[in-house]
Amino acid sequence: MKPVDLHIDGMTCAACSSRIEKVLRRHPGVTADVSLLEHRARITGLSVDEAIAAIRRAGYDASPLDLRQPRDQESFTDPSASHGMAGFLEHFRVWFSIAALAIMLVEMGGMAAGQHGLIPVLPQLMLATIMQTVVAWPFYKGAWRALRASSANMETLISIGTLAAYSWSLLAVSGLLPDLANPHNGLYFETSVVVLAMVRLGRTLETRARGQALRALSHLTQLDQSPVETFDPTANHWISKSPSAIAAGTLIRFAANQPISLDAVITEGQTEVDESSMTGESMPVVKHVGDTIYAGCLNLSGRITAKVISEFASSRRAMIGEKILSALSSRAPIAALADRVAAVFVPAVMVIALATLFGHMAMGTNTGSAIAHAVAVLVVACPCALGLATPAAIAAGLARSAQFGWFFRSADALQRAAEVDHVVFDKTGTLTSGRPKLIAIAAALPESDSASRAIEHVDLESSASPKPWPDWLAAASAAEQGIEHPLAGALLSYVAGRSMPHCSDVHNHPGDGVSALIEEGFYRSQRIRVGKPAWVDPSGKAGQATLKLNLENKSPHDITLDQLHADASAIDVAIGEQWCGRLWVSDSLRADAQDAITQVKQLGAQATILSGDRNSAVQRIARLLEAIEYFGQQGPEEKAQRLDQWRKDGRHVAMVGDGINDAAAMAHAHLGVAMASGAALTLQSADLTISTQTPLRDAINSLSLARSVMRRVKENLGFAFVFNIAAIPLAAFGILPPAIAGSAMALSSAAVITNAVRLLGWKKP
Repeated sequence: MKPVDLHIDGMTCAACSSRIEKVLRRHPGVTADVSLLEHRARITGLSVDEAIAAIRRAGYDASPLDLRQPRDQESFTDPSASHGMAGFLEHFRVWFSIAALAIMLVEMGGMAAGQHGLIPVLPQLMLATIMQTVVAWPFYKGAWRALRASSANMETLISIGTLAAYSWSLLAVSGLLPDLANPHNGLYFETSVVVLAMVRLGRTLETRARGQALRALSHLTQLDQSPVETFDPTANHWISKSPSAIAAGTLIRFAANQPISLDAVITEGQTEVDESSMTGESMPVVKHVGDTIYAGCLNLSGRITAKVISEFASSRRAMIGEKILSALSSRAPIAALADRVAAVFVPAVMVIALATLFGHMAMGTNTGSAIAHAVAVLVVACPCALGLATPAAIAAGLARSAQFGWFFRSADALQRAAEVDHVVFDKTGTLTSGRPKLIAIAAALPESDSASRAIEHVDLESSASPKPWPDWLAAASAAEQGIEHPLAGALLSYVAGRSMPHCSDVHNHPGDGVSALIEEGFYRSQRIRVGKPAWVDPSGKAGQATLKLNLENKSPHDITLDQLHADASAIDVAIGEQWCGRLWVSDSLRADAQDAITQVKQLGAQATILSGDRNSAVQRIARLLEAIEYFGQQGPEEKAQRLDQWRKDGRHVAMVGDGINDAAAMAHAHLGVAMASGAALTLQSADLTISTQTPLRDAINSLSLARSVMRRVKENLGFAFVFNIAAIPLAAFGILPPAIAGSAMALSSAAVITNAVRLLGWKKP
């Protein structure tokens, strides 16, 4: 059953979210994750109506929510941004709280100096009455809902505490407490006003700080519904359609500076695309015919026509949005401790408040002061900071990682990423590009040209020395044009704009190579063969003699024939009856591979290559990456067994692969990390998907970010626990007055959120 997303009204603390989850999970087969940060629940196993009914039975209200639909950003995170009467009331509550707080602080200052009554009783009564009826009304509603559900929450504590202070003061003013020699000594109007004002303002600050994290994610969780020009084949002209109404295979076109709203392949035109919202890459990417463009990116410069490859709801952007929503809804294991505490926290605090009230009265404290001490306990102990400590930091971390193009599947995955101490890399397609590259050449040239007889190492990334380009190699490259084979691609990538002769009568010999007729140049009118050595030179004598001669001169990198035969694939070239030379082709390292290994070591973790390729090829990559641990010829079962053994040894292993052929190994790892090249499977199955231009380096950067997030979570939880443990006894013994208690409680929540939001400024190491 498809998950149901609901917006929840009336949820204010960790006790609320825990109760809602408990009520929903009572239904057989139902899973539910409730986000206090977003005021949202994601429920699987119930219909929308069933889920709403269950939440209402828990004492809260709910309504369907689609976070992908465009909405006003401020109203998404700040209730005071609402329009109409509701918006007016929210603004009034905030501004009246500020004004009332300023006035009552004058009275509190006088009290601290031993001078009561700086603010006359009547204005105090008027301010307190408006605060208790208008500002506190949402708290009463929440407390009533909890009471109907035989529960208690933050609103319960606030309502009971402030009503007790207000009611006692009202009785004192009315003369019903004749034992008070000075009525001002029995008034606690300032207490009820300051507590309500600070809680109201604290919630406003908390909501706006929370919005910073959520707004950073909104560009990925909401899809652009702007109309797109679509070709209608029946009418033979272009029309505008909503992206959600466009099917795969349809031709669409985008003008310059127009957002791209569907995944498609360019069929006409050339442009630059801003992919920063998807990959974190700040520089525009040039796109030609045949290249893929993705929803959520921006077409910058050219007008392009493209064919849709996936429907609106199945686009890569939609899957990323779904992944982020699931991650936000999920619960990190570290949050379980806070949840367990919050579930019993409110009832326990009410018991402590009653014990404080009767304890002070038993010790001879006057009733008004005893009530004030009990009110202070109720107010200071609200578990807001405790409930927000984990989700605030997780949301900020998910937002920052998404900005870089790193997508965690869940909060649990984010926590597991922080624990990684051993990173295992697949080789082919992960540490290497997966595309063969020309690495060495041996040429049968006249003996006078001794330098060319040596085996020459070819590094496409280096411009230190000119690359050899003999006529026979130019002819071989020309013969390979148009051949769909990885080895042909390796040869053609070496061409780099060099001139080649024209070839005709090209024949592809599957499994062997290519033959063609050279039409111009030094070898004009001769046939060329490019392919397996045994096919090009069946006797092997010509090539063998020349290669032995080449051993006399070593390459700049001291490559030996044995190493070349072990590490690379050989391609021979013959023109007519003359053997001309041999090329060695091998998979090449990704540009960021060395940086990634260096970063793993800087994290204090171990790096290992685990590959199904032959040992010699894996050894070559390990050698290039400076003595990294490696294991070759590892099938899927062997990979799984090694990962299982490492985990049994107590290691927290991350498996980094290209996402499809490494899926089985990832399932046995502590954390599965996939490098996304647009594959839907990786976005759905991996714990962490890296969608950037430097995926290896960023895979390790994401582990650094995860460590920072969990460090912030622990700071927040530590602060929340210490605050409550220290504040409750102070309030119970009368050291912490109710007004100060309310201020401290409100500011503690804002402090937790602010500490978490600092993650939005996290920078790559």
